[in-house]
Amino acid sequence: MIIWIVAGEVAFTLLILFLAWFAITSFFEKEKRAFGRSFLLLLMFIAMNGIFLLLPFSQKTWMFSITASLMVIFILWFLLSPAPKKAVEIVGTMKKIDERDVIFTRFDYEEGSQIFQDYYRRHPEFESIDREIRDLPDVLTSSHLKKDPVLFSLAAAEFDFLEHLLTVVAGKKGPKKESLPKEKNTQIIKSVMGYLGSNLCGICALNQAYVYSHVGRGSEPYGREIELDHKYAIVFAVEMDLAMISAAPKAPVIVETAKKYVEAAKISIIAAHFIGRLGFSARAHIAGSNYQVMLPPLGWEAGLGELGRLGILITSKSGPRARLGLITTDIPLIPDKPKVLGIQDFCDKCQKCARNCPTQAISYGKKVEENGVIRWVLNREECYRYWRKAGTDCAMCIYVCPYSKPDNIFHNFVRKVASTSSSAQTLSVWGDDFFYGRVPQRKRSPFSF
Repeated sequence: MIIWIVAGEVAFTLLILFLAWFAITSFFEKEKRAFGRSFLLLLMFIAMNGIFLLLPFSQKTWMFSITASLMVIFILWFLLSPAPKKAVEIVGTMKKIDERDVIFTRFDYEEGSQIFQDYYRRHPEFESIDREIRDLPDVLTSSHLKKDPVLFSLAAAEFDFLEHLLTVVAGKKGPKKESLPKEKNTQIIKSVMGYLGSNLCGICALNQAYVYSHVGRGSEPYGREIELDHKYAIVFAVEMDLAMISAAPKAPVIVETAKKYVEAAKISIIAAHFIGRLGFSARAHIAGSNYQVMLPPLGWEAGLGELGRLGILITSKSGPRARLGLITTDIPLIPDKPKVLGIQDFCDKCQKCARNCPTQAISYGKKVEENGVIRWVLNREECYRYWRKAGTDCAMCIYVCPYSKPDNIFHNFVRKVASTSSSAQTLSVWGDDFFYGRVPQRKRSPFSF
């Protein structure tokens, strides 16, 4: 019977080590609730193990055998559970989106202008709700600046800087093409993107369904048909600082958003000009009215992550806590493939972003078809309405998403286990609520102005 005692002790040791690992990780991440609860559970299992060891031999054998059996059942529950394998589903022909219809574009139109009148004459269905939202102060206007003049002014300065970059997005082609194999080009591009500061980089064929049909805003002529004949898309991500995002929906969020847009612009413009000097056509697509394509679906096709319930790309390293950048080009490259990371299945179970959305703009329900894609559809008007109320781009959904946890050994281990077992996903959803809260506590700004 000694074997049962040994097996039970092994089970206790594994539980204690895992909880100790979690408690230490939470302590250094300054997650008070997670640290407190994991530390209490750690003490509880240590005490339970000590009590079992002090019992008479026959009782000790029974208690440790029950512990070992429960551990075996728990492991089998994980191992025999089906692996999450839902992928993003394309079920029909996708039509090009007109950038003039994008919600941010609609609010760039000056009221009473010819463009304004032209747009709402063609789309009267948006006029009423857009007028309601327009009555709210715009993001980074004086009404919001007075709430936090330092941080909102910093964000405005970052966006001002982006506007100065709009005319330098096209790389000038050199006189001679460097003829290297696709494999070598791909290796060089990914190495350069990492060196310039991207956290993730992938390549895909430029799907024309994701290219906007007409120009809606920016320095190019309004309403002009977009022709982008590049063959490849180089998609990359820059990680957003968790401490800044944890202040959602306050001023630090938009400061961090603008900063990462600047970083993504720097990377993509340098990369586009680098490719141009190699003799190939390339164009950077940057924030600040410059995108000619939709980045999230290209990020999915390039293998950076999967589209989540909250309506944006959840990356493999930092979840939705990332900003995407893009270069389109004709340099010969080897495309990556979309990855199945279990995120579709996880979002089915989780609903944390929907629960914490201030305007309930995120769907609690099942995915529906939109433009040939089965996805969760965001109520874009209600989401943007709240941006104008808060003066920031909110980011509550990004902050509370379990995939937004830091890119470290512990959380990567949890992500990996969750990607291989449906049962592990169920436990992860419950565990995230238990340790971090169904409605996680927002944190103070890391700035001390």
